[in-house]
This record gives sequence, structure tokens and C-alpha cells, in this order.
Amino acid sequence: MNAGEMNTIELKLVAPRVFEGIQFMETALAVPLLESQIDVANRLYQQLRQWKDTDQALEALHIRFPGFDMDATLLKVVAVNQLYGTQLYTVVPMARHVTEVMRVADRREETELVEQIAAFSGPKHLSFASKFAHFFIHMERFPLYDSFARNMVAHHLGASPARAVGTTSLYKAFVEDVERLKQRAALSCSNKELDRYLWLAGLYLLWKRYTDEKDDTKKKRLRMNAEVEALFNDVSLLNAVELAQLYSFHQDT
Repeated sequence: MNAGEMNTIELKLVAPRVFEGIQFMETALAVPLLESQIDVANRLYQQLRQWKDTDQALEALHIRFPGFDMDATLLKVVAVNQLYGTQLYTVVPMARHVTEVMRVADRREETELVEQIAAFSGPKHLSFASKFAHFFIHMERFPLYDSFARNMVAHHLGASPARAVGTTSLYKAFVEDVERLKQRAALSCSNKELDRYLWLAGLYLLWKRYTDEKDDTKKKRLRMNAEVEALFNDVSLLNAVELAQLYSFHQDT
């Protein structure tokens, strides 16, 4: 396939079988999650200009360069890595790898596609791979995977949620858990809207640890996004009300 063909490729991914053989039982969440919390997170997101500008730039890049030839893919790899800090140090080899993976994308299940992108060299780059797929393939079919999203999903579901038999893929298990969380909480939001909650609430819990921590050495390990930290430190009444609605620490007890 030549570069011109790669520029016009239409992804016709194998129909996802992520939830095949799984029955999502109506089980109470370990920590409740309300639609109103998702709404608050998305209102707070509107105050975070750096985050909004980052997402808009990646969306614009997707529109401007829809294909996956080497030139377009390299731009996308560099953009995701730089703007989302995915700690990828070999961007050109990764771009070549992603280009090859995308040549046969229509032969793979969706979660397998992310795993293949992540399996570049050394430790898996799942955070990078999920973000690449999210912004440049399909936002709803590829939820963002990172430590905050993973930990907050597990936080609400509780310990050891059921897995599909034979599931070994970390990303597949995560996508299943996201769907399980949405069903148990009866959420009607998009995955993008849920992601904003998972990230902000996860950072909010981290910030609470940061503000309560007395050990300066430990505080250094709890450094966080400066823009979000400024939001959390805003003591205005409206902001305090929004944060109280974002995550109530009373619900953990």
C-alpha cells in the first residue's frame, strides 16, 4: 500500500467482541457514582484552558491529517507524546511501528489494536496507545487509559470485578470495566465525558493527599498538573461547591 492509499484508508475494524460472553449483573457499586458528578467534571473542564487547547489541537490534527502514512503518523505520535506527556522517547521508531500496525488495522479487534500499538519495545505503552487511538481513530470506541482512569474505575467498582474468561489484555479488561461502571451507575454520558470525571476526580483525591501530607519528601512525589492544582486551590464559593459535588469524601465511609 502506497502513501496515497494510506492517506485515504477507511478503518473498518473487526466488530468488537469486548463484551462477548459477559453478563453485567446489576450489582451495587463499592463507591456510588452519579451523573451529576460527571456533569460537574465537564463544567470544571471548561475552566482548564490548557487541557481544552490540547484536546482541540489533537482533534484539529486528526481532521487535517486523517490517514496513517509515515508523515501523518509521526506528527500524531509527537503531538500525543508531547501534549499528554506519555514518556515515549523514541518517537520516530514508534511512528514506523504504528504505521505498520495501521496497515492491517481492519484485521484486528479494537482492543487488540491498542495492545499492538502499545507493544513496541520494552514496557507496554498503553497510555500512549489508548490516547493515539482515542484521538485519531475513534473517541468513543477507545477510552483513555492511564493510572487515574484505571484507579478511579477500580475505586468505584470495588475489588476484583469479574473478568471475561481468558482475558489477558490489560486494555480489554479496562474497557470492560468502564462499560461495567457505566451500566451499574446507569450513566448516559459519553466515554469522553466520563474520562474527564475519572481524571479530575483522580487528581482531586491526589490533591487531598498532597494537602494533608506533612512529610516534604512525600509531597515532592505527589506533584501534579499545575493548572488543575490552581483550580483545586481556588477558594471561591462557586468553585468550592463544584468540587464538593465532584467527589464527596463522605461517600467512602
